[in-house]
Amino acid sequence: MKKEEVRRRIKAHKSLLDEREKSSAAEAVFARLEQMAAFMLADNILMYHSLPDELSTLSFIEKWHTRKRFFLPRVNGVNLEILPYDRSTLRLGAFHIEEPQGDDIAGMDEIDMVVVPAVGYDRKCNRVGRGKDITTDCLQIQRP
Repeated sequence: MKKEEVRRRIKAHKSLLDEREKSSAAEAVFARLEQMAAFMLADNILMYHSLPDELSTLSFIEKWHTRKRFFLPRVNGVNLEILPYDRSTLRLGAFHIEEPQGDDIAGMDEIDMVVVPAVGYDRKCNRVGRGKDITTDCLQIQRP
């Protein structure tokens, strides 16, 4: 099955979920993440600001932002910049996703853990994203 078909099927399945089911799924995933040693040991975490059809990250970030330092990506042309999470600086950016503003761009060497969104994963943990090929045509993390 081609990636486009996988994306279409998953999107159709997700559209059948109600808000309670979506919320419950997000809680289950992030509760599991909280139990991981990698999360417990991480101080600086690069997350994503969720889109409506993704597991919502807002509650998770709000729950932990006083004990962990979160970073979010900001699109700059074909590159991604990493900036610290600060709810007061978020503005609607590329792809209609809220992005942090400012000049405090971080490098990947500051990040202990990265949480990556996906449309889905197969049993071998191969990621299917929104359409860009992660190995050849992905947005690159830009270092300062």
